Amino acid sequence: MISSSRVAFSLVILSAAIAVFSKLPKNPLPKKKKPSSQCIVKEEPSSQCIVKEEQSSQCIVKKEPSSQCSVENKDMISELPDDILILIISYMPVKCGIRTSILSNRWKNLYRYLSNVKLNCGDLLSRHLLEARSDHNSSLIVYSLNRFLKLRSGSEILSFRLSCCLSRYQFIDLISSLGGLGVRTLDLICLSHCSTNTCFFPFEFLSEIPSLRYFRLSSCILQQPTLESEFRFNSIQILSLSYVVVCDGAVEFILSNCLSLHSLRIVNCDCPSKLCFSGPGLRLKSLYIFGCGDLEEIEFYADNLVLFEFFNHVLVNFVFKHAPRLESVFLDVFNENVTPFVFGKLAKDLPNLKSLTFTKDHYFKGSIESMETDMFSKLRRLNLSLISGPRIDLFTLIPFLKNCPLLEEFILNINFLENEGPEEKMQAVTLHSELKKVEISGFVGAENEIEFALYILKSAVGLEKLVISKCLSIYMGTINCRTRSENRWSEETHEMICRRLKGQAISETAQVITQYAAHFQDKWVVEDDVKVFL
Repeated sequence: MISSSRVAFSLVILSAAIAVFSKLPKNPLPKKKKPSSQCIVKEEPSSQCIVKEEQSSQCIVKKEPSSQCSVENKDMISELPDDILILIISYMPVKCGIRTSILSNRWKNLYRYLSNVKLNCGDLLSRHLLEARSDHNSSLIVYSLNRFLKLRSGSEILSFRLSCCLSRYQFIDLISSLGGLGVRTLDLICLSHCSTNTCFFPFEFLSEIPSLRYFRLSSCILQQPTLESEFRFNSIQILSLSYVVVCDGAVEFILSNCLSLHSLRIVNCDCPSKLCFSGPGLRLKSLYIFGCGDLEEIEFYADNLVLFEFFNHVLVNFVFKHAPRLESVFLDVFNENVTPFVFGKLAKDLPNLKSLTFTKDHYFKGSIESMETDMFSKLRRLNLSLISGPRIDLFTLIPFLKNCPLLEEFILNINFLENEGPEEKMQAVTLHSELKKVEISGFVGAENEIEFALYILKSAVGLEKLVISKCLSIYMGTINCRTRSENRWSEETHEMICRRLKGQAISETAQVITQYAAHFQDKWVVEDDVKVFL
């Protein structure tokens, strides 16, 4: 009798095979000539073959001189190429993938060629040991892990992810074992809640993995090494820290030793009050800081920094000592108004800024009126989100646009605006010669919005496209993009918007597109709701 575990294991393989076949191109098979006679076969649970309308317990087929009917049992999965079988195993849990080695000689070594490996405590310990937290820091974890990695000797692991509770010395053993396996992507999550010991990660030992390009570290403590020896990590290009306690000097150590690092992401980390991004030969191009509450000051001395994104509850003191190539900035601060900073210190410190994205939820007319002429003289792209604000007149944005003479793309996201019309009538139109693309999301069809859209159409002489979306879409950094579902326009409102805007563009090449969601959220768009007119 076949055990229930064998049956369940077979079902896992079958479901994985179905998942693979669903992704294969569906090419129609050539049509075959119909035989002169048909054989209708019905399978019964007794594993015997019984032909319909026959009483015999065996397969009875009426043979005619001009045709033959044969029933054959074939192992279709084992006839697949090795690449497809390895892909099937990759959809399974690690334990199930290893167990495929007992199926036959054909399957014996296939699991060893998986390029992406994901492991956790449940894969390395038996169930009864997993339930006992005291055993999580035992040598059984390292023993099982080393045993698995030895089986992979001679084959490469391009991506390795481990979610487990290891100590500092156990991580050292792991790094040593991964050194010769060609790992390019390493993702380590320290489950400190399963252990009574605090995990201090030995960052300096990553030099033993010369092939490492992308490293992500989560839920541990990162300290500056106490050893006086110099470490060089010439291979690491992208580093991501999540829920990490970053001690004093740790970031400076990373920047001075990761000579090829061009992207650094610090998310929800406990950081010192001040971070300094500087160092001889620093190649850092992209910096992302999200949700680091204790941070008070960030100092920049980075020749190659191009992109900076900051998402936090409070605004910190930015000291741009030397960032000559910084041209793209994203700011989103929950509890403070960033507008005075944007129109003041930021504009003065970064005169070469070309792309600016920020979110505000306070009235900022006074801040805009105090702007100096052509303060953002090189700005090419502006993404502005007005969220949960009080009564706002969109015409207060016009002075901002006037001070951006080279602006080519303007994205405006509006929400909860309690204003049905402009406070003042439209001022004299100022021509915007470089503005080519404008997107407005969260557009409900209020008079204030209609009048502002008309201003854009009548002032942008080179406008190519005006996209109006009912659904609000807000850029929240590279982490994600927030989209809020809205009720669709009524037919009367949609027709009114189209009627008011049609034929108002001063540009001969301008297109006006009204749709439910922004263009990068295609899953929300229904073709019947999209209207394009000149």
